[in-house]
Amino acid sequence: MRFASTHPKQPSNKNKKMKKSLALISLTALFPSAWAHADSAYINYRHQYAESTRMHADRVKFGSRLDSGWGFEGELKYKTAGDRQDVAFDNTVGNGHELTVSYQYRLDDKWLLTPSFALESIEKSTAYKMGLKLGYKVNDQLSVSGRYRYDSIKLDRDKVNHEMPDNQMDDQSINRYDVWVNYASKGPWAYEYQFTYFDADYIRYDNGKTDYEQNAAFKYKWDKHWVPFFEVGDIKVDSEDDKRQLRLRVGVQYNFL
Repeated sequence: MRFASTHPKQPSNKNKKMKKSLALISLTALFPSAWAHADSAYINYRHQYAESTRMHADRVKFGSRLDSGWGFEGELKYKTAGDRQDVAFDNTVGNGHELTVSYQYRLDDKWLLTPSFALESIEKSTAYKMGLKLGYKVNDQLSVSGRYRYDSIKLDRDKVNHEMPDNQMDDQSINRYDVWVNYASKGPWAYEYQFTYFDADYIRYDNGKTDYEQNAAFKYKWDKHWVPFFEVGDIKVDSEDDKRQLRLRVGVQYNFL
């Protein structure tokens, strides 16, 4: 005679990933109904290549900004499996997802204040990101903005590795500072420069706890819906030395409204 096990069957990693995907699909399905009350809505695809690590990655981002000022964004991230260099669009696996809620408060016709909260989940950790962004419109072509964001990162305790400088603690935090300069010409081209400074409580770059990134974006407004773009970035290679690498991105955004 065989007896049923009294211990509940633990969900497999495959089932967990499926549940996460279904949750994101359900969230995406809510966007069309929200667009009826939206001021803007878009979907953005981007492909990335890092020069020194020679790794490819992809990201799909969708978002909507309601007339009330509330904004909702979701990101689905993918990469080439393993450490296969110079390989794109083959054996692609999930690389996490991120959900963001923000609110735009217009102080006057020049100043814009945007608090935000984001939840990012990848295989080894979950991050809670709380930010406050202040933007200033200089004129119809030029605008500048700055943001402070606090990232609280909770690592999977099974993934903690005391021999890896950036994986030694299960609780990590980052104070992140961003500055943007945006210029939209009277023609179809628009340009953006972003500088980011990181101040962490773990080894992040060159055996230190600070790091920085730079990124320049070039956008071309094909028509009122399609905006192809490319980006050039300056980022670290790893946490133990001062090597830098070029990050190249290319993509397209479709604006629904």
